[in-house]
Amino acid sequence: MTLGTSPHPVAADPAGYLAAIERAWQRRDGSAAAADYAEDAVLVYGNGQTRTGADLRAWPQRWFDFAADLKITKKFRAFSGDCLACEWQSEYTHPVAGTTIRERGAEFFFIHPDGKIYRHHMFEHTWQVGEEDQALPAVPG
Repeated sequence: MTLGTSPHPVAADPAGYLAAIERAWQRRDGSAAAADYAEDAVLVYGNGQTRTGADLRAWPQRWFDFAADLKITKKFRAFSGDCLACEWQSEYTHPVAGTTIRERGAEFFFIHPDGKIYRHHMFEHTWQVGEEDQALPAVPG
């Protein structure tokens, strides 16, 4: 499917849809970050871990409370059918260890025609600054 020919409403501006998600995370706004999830949404991450329902909608604010100085960016990569793909990078100070933590990953958002996310797959790699094998390049523009 070619971008722009899909009947899915997000196809008109998938980068803008992702930018709105990114802004909510950059503002550390738990309500806004959770608002895009459908009632039956599932987040899949880690080693077969999932979040659903109230736990899923509470998760962004819990993360913001944990990573108080979180800085995050999301880079749009593709939209096809009902799936939006992106890469992301983040950095925060671990609240107990006081060390700087960096993360990078990829996400796939599966979106209902009403604009609500019904399935979210998140893949990530996390490391403590100073424990890298080599310097990692930024996600290309």
